Amino acid sequence: MQKLAQDRNTQLEIVNNYAKSFHGKPMDPEGFCGKSAGLVRAETALIAYMEKNKDWCSFPDEAISQLKEHHAKNTQFSAKACTVAAQMKKMKEQAAQGAGPQAQPLPAGPL
Repeated sequence: MQKLAQDRNTQLEIVNNYAKSFHGKPMDPEGFCGKSAGLVRAETALIAYMEKNKDWCSFPDEAISQLKEHHAKNTQFSAKACTVAAQMKKMKEQAAQGAGPQAQPLPAGPL
């Protein structure tokens, strides 16, 4: 349990430090997507452990439900960031292939 909680806290610190590094500016969704995956994974493992050992370890229901709420918010925010990152990547690929917005041709012939 202690190792799982420590892993979650470490991952949470990584995500928070990444967010703070932007000093209120918009974050890079691709970078956040990568950083938040560790937090989501750590929270999933911690919740599973707490639910499995709830009676044996006397974990309060409130603690489990609060962790689940935080996990749901973190998962949702991470999913949004990953979706935006995928869209940005797709747009960059299209622009690199010349599929971006086409410039209007200039008029030909005498003016």
